[in-house]
Amino acid sequence: MAGRQLRGETYAAGVTAGSERQEYEGRVNAVMDYVEAHLGEELSVEQLAGVAHFSPYHFHRVFSSMTGETLGAFVARLRIEHAASRLAAQPRRAITDIALESGFTSPSSFSRAFRETYGMTPSDWRAGGHRQHVRQSRAPEADARSEALARAGSYRVTGSRLAPETGRTVWDVTAGPLGTVAVEIEQLPRIEVAYVRTTGRYQGLGAVFARLYSRIVSWAEPRGFVGPGATFYNLYHDDPGLTDDDRLRLTVCVPVPAETLPEGDIGRTAIEPGACAVGRFELGEQDYPAAWHAMAGGWLPDSGYEPDDRLPWERFVVGRDAGRPDAQVVDIGLPVRPRRIAKVRTRAGGRQPSRRWPSPRTTAASGSTTSGP
Repeated sequence: MAGRQLRGETYAAGVTAGSERQEYEGRVNAVMDYVEAHLGEELSVEQLAGVAHFSPYHFHRVFSSMTGETLGAFVARLRIEHAASRLAAQPRRAITDIALESGFTSPSSFSRAFRETYGMTPSDWRAGGHRQHVRQSRAPEADARSEALARAGSYRVTGSRLAPETGRTVWDVTAGPLGTVAVEIEQLPRIEVAYVRTTGRYQGLGAVFARLYSRIVSWAEPRGFVGPGATFYNLYHDDPGLTDDDRLRLTVCVPVPAETLPEGDIGRTAIEPGACAVGRFELGEQDYPAAWHAMAGGWLPDSGYEPDDRLPWERFVVGRDAGRPDAQVVDIGLPVRPRRIAKVRTRAGGRQPSRRWPSPRTTAASGSTTSGP
């Protein structure tokens, strides 16, 4: 009890000292959430300033000073990165449809922006250029980790069965050094959450996760939102293969009642409902790359599913004991939908062969709350 009181006192003192900055951080995070949810729509400075409850003039300056990029640059970057991700992940969809979904008003403006960003056309990117870009953009140690994963063992579906308790399909997936993991489709309900967020590199930086978890717990515990059996989610907004390290966004969440209000740097959002492929792992700090590789590179290509636009996540439940002292039980969730079939023809008139999911994310973070896709 003394420890809980101490954390509550520390939290109260911190809010008094830094409440103004935290309030601004919360408003900027709310705008980022709004942009991410409305990429395909027209987004004006006036509209986004209204989300943040600032005047347009002041909001532009606030956003730039707190994120390191202008509002326009942020919106443009998310749109082009969203399109690049969809082009690689959904090879049967029309390029024009992806461009419009990502907020581009014409094929010519999309092609021009894409070439300026990635040095190739959207068609070349889809045809395999994305693999070369990811390989060149990753740090040498990331390439070394990927090669080590490939040597450590196979990542593929080895069989499937029906779970007698639920009647749902369970896939057995080899996960390299982690052995075999069972993957199921879970229908996730809408989950109201409070969150803290950071922008910047998090892979391999346990201190980043420790800081975020300390902050969310210090806020949630006095309000009765955490305790035995509490659940936490890590949400990953960006693909490290496409987004620069200093722009990567990580959100740590705790479920809260729907009537909970945002407060300073504590934001409010919801994890959207829908089907998620979920694998349960026992992970030490070095095991996260293999686990993510098993889900995105092992299960997904053979599953009959494709990713949708919701955010991938990790789920931690307080009190779940792992079989070894240096590990923790982690659920990894990939939001998915049934793979869509479309008739796509080559220039010669034949069916275009299907392409596989691009190289999965293989970066990881370390520490007591290590994670990362």
